[in-house]
Parts: sequence; C-alpha cells; structure tokens
Amino acid sequence: MASNNPVGAPPYPFRVRIWSGNNERTQAIRVKTGHSILQRPIALNAARGSVGRYNEAQKQGLETITGRFNFYLLPAFSLHAFSSAIEVLTLANEATGRNVYSWQVVSGDGQPVVSSCGITISSAVGLRSERDRLRSNPAPVAIVCGGRSLPRHDSQLDAWLRECRNRRACLIGIGGGTLVLARAGVAEGRRCAVHWEQFPLFLEQFPSVIATQAAFEKDGELYTCSGADASFDTFLDLVGRDHGAAVVNRICEKAIACRVRSVGDRQRLPPNSRVRFNHKAVIEVIDQMEAHIGDPKSVNGLVAATGLTRRQIERLFKRELGRGPSRYYLELRLERAHLLLRSSNLSVIEIAVACGFVSASHFSKVYRDMYGFAPHQTRLLSHGAGLDRPYDPLTDPPGDPAADRMITSARTMRAESAFHGGGRL
Repeated sequence: MASNNPVGAPPYPFRVRIWSGNNERTQAIRVKTGHSILQRPIALNAARGSVGRYNEAQKQGLETITGRFNFYLLPAFSLHAFSSAIEVLTLANEATGRNVYSWQVVSGDGQPVVSSCGITISSAVGLRSERDRLRSNPAPVAIVCGGRSLPRHDSQLDAWLRECRNRRACLIGIGGGTLVLARAGVAEGRRCAVHWEQFPLFLEQFPSVIATQAAFEKDGELYTCSGADASFDTFLDLVGRDHGAAVVNRICEKAIACRVRSVGDRQRLPPNSRVRFNHKAVIEVIDQMEAHIGDPKSVNGLVAATGLTRRQIERLFKRELGRGPSRYYLELRLERAHLLLRSSNLSVIEIAVACGFVSASHFSKVYRDMYGFAPHQTRLLSHGAGLDRPYDPLTDPPGDPAADRMITSARTMRAESAFHGGGRL
C-alpha cells in the first residue's frame, strides 16, 4: 500500500484506507472496522466482480462493512479526543467479534495534520476527493475533530458539512469542531455541548444555537461533545444505540472505564471535590449560578429550590469547595469575564455588564484582586503579545521561545489554580 508519510517518518496505523470508490467489500487487512447508527448495509458491486471476492472474504471470517466514519481533523486538534473516539470503535469491533465500524482520516488538502501536542496524523484522503465521492456513495458519519484553538474559516469544509446534512448523514463535532458546525449553519436551533473555555465566545457568535456546558449532547442526527474524555462517552452512546448496553459494558471493561456519562451530564466540576458523588443540592445551586451569570441571583434565591436552608448550603460549599456560595458565584462570573477578555471583541464595559457587574470600577477591582492585573491588561496580553493563548504547533515550533505561550502569566495561573483547585485567594 502506498505511503504518503514524509521521508523517514514512522508509519502510523490511521493512514490505511478502509474503503474506496464503489467497491464496498471489506479489505483483507488487519484493521478493525465498523458500522454507524444511520447507515444501512451496503450492497456489494456484483457488476465489478466483487461477489467472488466477497465469498473468499467470508471464508476468511471477514464481514461486509455496514458503517463508515470520516474524521476531519482540524489543525491543532486534540489527540486525546480523537484517539478516545477511535478506541471506542476499535473496542466495539472486538466486543462484537465482527468488523462493525470503519473509519478514515480526512484533511483539507490530504496532507498530514499536526495535533495540539505536536504529534502528526497522516490523512487518507483530501476533502475535495471526499466531496466528489459523496455524490455517488452513501454518506458516512462526518466528524469534525478540533481542540482548544479557535478554528479558521474554511468555506470548502462548511460546504461539505452542509452536503452531509442534506444527505441526512450523522454529524459530530468534537471540541473546537462544534464551532465549525455552528459556523457552517448545520446547528441552528440545536442543542450543542461547548467546551467551557469556548463557551462565552460561542454564546456571542452563535446566539441561535442552544449552547450547553454538558459533556456531550445529541439533537436529532447531530452529536456534539466538549472534547477530551467526553469524546469517549459520545461514541459509547453511538455504540449503545447500535448494539445495546451489553456491548457498551464490555467496552468499558476493556477500557477500564469506571464512569460513563449520559447526554446532558455536567462537563466539569471543581477538582478535589466530592460533589460528584454527594450533595445534589450543591450541584443544583452551581447549575443555577451558571445559568444566571449576567443577571446574578441572591444566595437565598439560589437555595430556594433545593429544600435546604442557606446555612446548610453555606456549610456544604465550604466543606466541598473551600469557599461559600457567594465567593464561588463571584469567581464564576470573573472566570467568564476572563474568557471573554481573551477571546471576544466586546469592550471591557460590555463584558462587565454581561457578567453581572453594574459598576466598571467594582469589576476592575475584584478582577484585579483575583487575576493580579486589570482587565485591559489581560486583553493586551491576549490580543497583543499573545502570551495568554495556547501553544499553536502550526506557528510555534518546539523549542521556540513562543512555546512559552502555553503558559499564562504566573499570577493568572495562580488565580486560576486557586479557583479550580479549591484554594483560597
């Protein structure tokens, strides 16, 4: 099989083409392949003499491919999220004892794609070729896999996604891939799971999409997930709809997965917290806080629906999160403001109002207390010097001083660590 790897580069298992043209028989290769919830069994092309080859494949214990997945990788995509999805499909093939899932990697120009951690994945096909193939073949599931970086606009990618939607193909957005689906216009009026770091910008740019901070969401034929481990949960849900709970349980056993999230489950909780196991009332209060960032509610209003008293909630928050509900609420609003300063074009005043601060001077004071510098300084660092954005392997070569961009300023990091880890500021 021809290789398109650069000279001297080691072969990578995802380079293999699983199918091609109209010949839909399983290739006699040691590759685990598969099947999608929206794909019907593919008829063999007898006119091309594939019946004899299929019979030979049956003798070898191979199966006809009944479902296909196209993974379109964005530059600086999350390798964690991508490999989690592939692992579920691989383990599903093992658990069923059949080749029920297949996949291939697609890139804009058919060239290898660099992940956010610098590892390169080879592509099987370019987007133009895949669009041509779509016109004469059943549409596979189309997955756009991104990362934390904001994806660049790509009209060809948007057109492909709209074609897939028109062919009633299942669409899946992973991490930053959800922004691409929204930008292509295929998520209008749908529920979409958005990574919490991209959530404020997503709300600003796509008001017609119902954005949530869930691990993953399903709305019709559209799946979206926040990335990382949520990709594993998303594809488990796909497998469960195809093959039932027994296969999902078997996959979890093989993957040593102790917890499986469902559609709409929370995306994140503060680390070192026991909230995930106890005290649903605390989670309910946090949900209310996140739903009322721009119009803050009083603590009494937040706890009214929990059935507990304010004193009980105060005690639970301090024990579980290291601070009271008022302080935690303020930190949530400041975190939202911090993300908007880094990623949006809203003015500082607009951001203050959007995060529930009625006074610009009060906002600047509490923001400086938490992050160590004024809001406008955060914007200068993010949009000017670029010191407050993730490392981009496309523009920041390894070992280059620009790799320091992976790390925010020390004072900002201490503030964020204190918030997420439960420490006191």
